[in-house]
This record gives sequence, C-alpha cells and structure tokens, in this order.
Amino acid sequence: MTAQTHGGLRLDELAALGVRISDVVDFSASLNVYGPDPEVAAAARAAELLAYPDPTALPARRALATRAGVEPDAVVVGAGAAELLWSLARALLRPGAVTVIVEPAFAEWRTAAAATGAAIVAGPGPDLAVDLDAVARAVRTSDARAVYLANPGNPGGLAVPADALAAFARDLAGATVVLDEAFLSLSARHADADRPLPGNVVRVRSLTKDHGLAGLRIGYALAAPALARRIEAERPPWTVSAPAQAAAVAAAGRDDFVAACRARLFADRDHLRARLADLGLASLPSDTLYFLVEVGDATALRRRLLAHHAVAVRDATSFGLPDHVRVAARPAADVDRLVRALAQELPWPRPPR
Repeated sequence: MTAQTHGGLRLDELAALGVRISDVVDFSASLNVYGPDPEVAAAARAAELLAYPDPTALPARRALATRAGVEPDAVVVGAGAAELLWSLARALLRPGAVTVIVEPAFAEWRTAAAATGAAIVAGPGPDLAVDLDAVARAVRTSDARAVYLANPGNPGGLAVPADALAAFARDLAGATVVLDEAFLSLSARHADADRPLPGNVVRVRSLTKDHGLAGLRIGYALAAPALARRIEAERPPWTVSAPAQAAAVAAAGRDDFVAACRARLFADRDHLRARLADLGLASLPSDTLYFLVEVGDATALRRRLLAHHAVAVRDATSFGLPDHVRVAARPAADVDRLVRALAQELPWPRPPR
C-alpha cells in the first residue's frame, strides 16, 4: 500500500523499525500539542452514536458560520482539509482544465487535481516567499481555472498579508483562488482570518491544527454559496461523524483557547529554534509553529532519528528540499530529546552559524 508523504506517524514503518508509537516524540506533525480543548473533547465524547449524523453537518455549519460572520450556506464541513480539497478539485476541475499550484505545497491538491485529469502548472518562485505577481502571470498565461496557495505556506511557514491576497484575487476574477488556511489561526497573521476576501476565494481551514483533533478529522471551507453547494455535492454523505460535528460546534466558540495555545506554541518554537542554532543548524524564518532546518541528507537523518531515538521529523524531500527537515513546536522536554538525538546523529564538528 502506498500513501502520500505527510507528517505524522505510520504504523507499518514503526513496526518495521521495531519502534512503539507510544515511545515516539513527534516533531513531524504540525498541530496544537496542547489540545484538545477540554470543552471540545467533552462535546465529542457526549455525541449521540446510535443515530446517523446530519449528512451536511448542519449544526457545525451554523456554528462555524456564526463565528465567521457568514451564512451557513457559505460553509462546507468535511473530514479534515484533505477531504475538502479533493471535493473542491472535483467541483472545479475537469480533464484538460488547468490549475496553478504555488509550490512547495501540501501534496493533496496536486494529487486531487491530477485525479480529475486536470493539467498542473507549478507556480514560480525560487524561494519560500510567495511572489503574487509572478503567480498571477502564471495563472493568466496558462488560462488556469484555479490556483492553490497555502497561507501560511507549507513547509515554509511564511504568510501573505490579507490585503495583498485580496488584491491578487481581484486581479484574477476569472479564476478560483483555493486558499489553504490550515495554519492561519496558529500564525502571526491570525487576525487575517477575520478579514473579508473577494468572492472568488475559497478558504479551507482545519480544526485539526487549532484544537489538536488530528484523530477526529474535522475541517471546513468558506466559499460563495453557489460554489459551496457544488463542493457539498461532491462529498459522500456522513463523512463527518457525530463526535466530529459536536467538536466543531464547541470549537467555534473557543477562540480564547486557541489564542492561549498560540502564545505557548510560539514560545516553544523560539526555544526550539535557539537550541538548534546552538548545534550549528540553520533554520528558515516562519510565521507559524513549524519551520525548516538545513541538515544535509534529510531522508537518512529522519530514518536514523526514528529508528535509534524514536524521534520523528518531517523529511522535506517530497517538497523538493532534500537537505531540509521540517520541525514543529513542542514543549521543552521534547526539545531536549531531539537535541540529544541530533547531537549523536549529525556529522560533527559543525561550523557555528
């Protein structure tokens, strides 16, 4: 069985290495390690399991719509951002249609677009900062129907201001801008989540990241009602379980929890960056809880860390960055373990940065 390369752990790989999942400290999955919010977890546990959940997650759509200041018909709820991206690709793309992807990027939009038979154009840009003017030229030149942009970027972590995104979308009124905001609320530009954007923008968000709900699978998209109906029509019924819907309703009113966790995660990120710098490791700037680190052979290092120390990092080779790993904020005790593992596995001496 094959799977897309993502952060997080795979049981088959751990079994082959003889590593127990309970022993692993996971820096590869970028999410709120201080979640879930107790109120959100309690709501999920109290959900009715005997009855089928609402097929369009109406209670969750209403709660999330109130939080976002839109109508429920402008919200689609799915089993995580990945499912929504696949449904959105089916709603927007057909064989021969073109989509531009601002890369490096989360893999699911490319995979979903390819499954529709669409042609894929990689957006320009030699570094991790997005050149919106160059992307707009690529969209116009290719006559693309859709453009995919993560904000903040993944794996780089840099965010584009809302004003610049709004101007970019207005300039491309004939295309749909698929804006992946999975990490926006856990970034320095979190306030931009409440900034309005033009009607040709679809904003895809993940409660997995904000509330530490990776095991529950819950995300949502904000779109113009007509497009939201098309996305919903591409989704199978009942993909969002009753516990996930209940968690989304509760999470919609818990901005205070996310804000408190964001502050802790930023402090953890800065501590992690400083400890890695002490080892002579160069890290790239980021506006969110994860960042890239230059390590040499990322694939080999990741495997040694996992096999010898039960420490997981994200190999960035699949993003086209074979000399980098992505690491996410974790508490200080976990950072100590990563640093000890790196001290044994990296070639030494390393020049100071």
